Amino acid sequence: VLMDPRRKAKKLAYKGLYPGARVCRGKNWQYEEQDGGDSKRGKITDLQDWSKTHPRSGAYVIWDNNRENLYRVGFEGMVDLQAVVPGKGGYYYSEHLPLLGEPQRISKAHSSVSGSNGFQIGNYVNVDLELEIVQSLQHGHGGWSDGMFECLGTTGCVQSIDEDHDIVVSYPSGNRWTFNPAILTKVELPPEQQQIIFRQQQQQQRDLNTVQSAAVSLSSPSTTTTTTTTTDAQKLEINDMVQICSDLERIKIYQRGHGDFAEAMMPALGKIGRIIHQYADGDIKVQVAGGCWIFNPLAVTKVHQTISIDDENEERLSAMLKKLFDAQVTGDVHEELVKASANGDSRKVEELLQRPHVDVNGIFAGHTSLQAAAQNGHIDVIRILMLHHANLEIEDKDGDRAVHHASFGDESIVLEILAKAGCDLNARNKRRQTALHIGVCKGHFDVVKILLTHGAHAGIQDSDGDTSLHDAISKRRDDIVALLLEHNADVATCNNNGFNCIHHAALRGNSS
Repeated sequence: VLMDPRRKAKKLAYKGLYPGARVCRGKNWQYEEQDGGDSKRGKITDLQDWSKTHPRSGAYVIWDNNRENLYRVGFEGMVDLQAVVPGKGGYYYSEHLPLLGEPQRISKAHSSVSGSNGFQIGNYVNVDLELEIVQSLQHGHGGWSDGMFECLGTTGCVQSIDEDHDIVVSYPSGNRWTFNPAILTKVELPPEQQQIIFRQQQQQQRDLNTVQSAAVSLSSPSTTTTTTTTTDAQKLEINDMVQICSDLERIKIYQRGHGDFAEAMMPALGKIGRIIHQYADGDIKVQVAGGCWIFNPLAVTKVHQTISIDDENEERLSAMLKKLFDAQVTGDVHEELVKASANGDSRKVEELLQRPHVDVNGIFAGHTSLQAAAQNGHIDVIRILMLHHANLEIEDKDGDRAVHHASFGDESIVLEILAKAGCDLNARNKRRQTALHIGVCKGHFDVVKILLTHGAHAGIQDSDGDTSLHDAISKRRDDIVALLLEHNADVATCNNNGFNCIHHAALRGNSS
């Protein structure tokens, strides 16, 4: 959006829960009479970090009774204070705040467009914004890695436009990066400079092909019958299940010229995910380990279904749980119990639990029987496990509990059973996500409805500061957005990038 110079603009102060504000107890107050009583007042003296991962989410208050303490002002969606006389936080220029939904005329000389419609394959683009702004706008559009610094001073060429309208740009180094289109500015290059960039890209691609061919020749032959490398006759297609290469050094080689490798991709190594997009150059976008990444097809192996599963719910098993009961039992009774639970074999589960020295909470492959049964909707098995006092709150290696697994598997009835049994519906995993976050991200409307009906908190923020409402906006699920708003989801909560839900909707181009 084009702006006039600030020189003649009016400078205004913004106010709220800032130092100097007079405050009283707020919506989430839980400190009894610490303030001296319901009608008593205090003064904010400082904004502090409630924790290292939640900057400026606490306010230090001195009350009129001379007691003082730190209170939540945004931490985990909680606000302990309410402004009586707001304090001054800083300044802004009202003329520089665009009206949401109002069309803006943008000249070609400043064609930094907010949507992908202004870009075509073959366009040359620059990144002209400041680093902090670029990093902020990249959230939800492929993220930012240190390798992307090359983009800040280099002209790239639009390689493709994905289904999310993000722009894939190739650079003379051979790397390809995915960008939020709002970051890019179209530029016109003379023909001779275009030829230079084209030759550089061709040479880099030849070098990469040589390196990757060497890497493939060093690969050990596959010893399993359930995967096929992409060098085989079979081709990868959208919705295929693939396993990401677990060798860190090898995948770094494969990813050169294919988006490069970022540290944030580490959780995906060795995991199984689903192809959600294929690019014209052969690269694939894979949904894996809670995120989406672009991979060189050489970095993945296709996973085949080796057995048929009659129960329709079984089709929704995660790859990890499929491996649980596809493999042969080794004689470990807890392995048998988890596999029987994952497979819905209630008779086998009952028989195993009658044996001596069998722990109903026994773990195999990082999961309990209850987690395996919850994800697959095996209600009979769940009731048997609960009769034997299965622990509802055990976490797996990712911090997920039974409620997270049920939400992932779209098992609303299971969630209702767990809720009535007293399960903590607001429990958070290592990414600080609740079952509600997962249900929203997976687009499971019935799951979201059940969780909200049984008291799940819509305002809890994950490790990125996103609430369930942020996620619903990102996924363009207007039905879930409406449901969350019916249950008093707060549109004013800001994520770690400082975006509340209105900002987030504008950033995502979600006008509805």
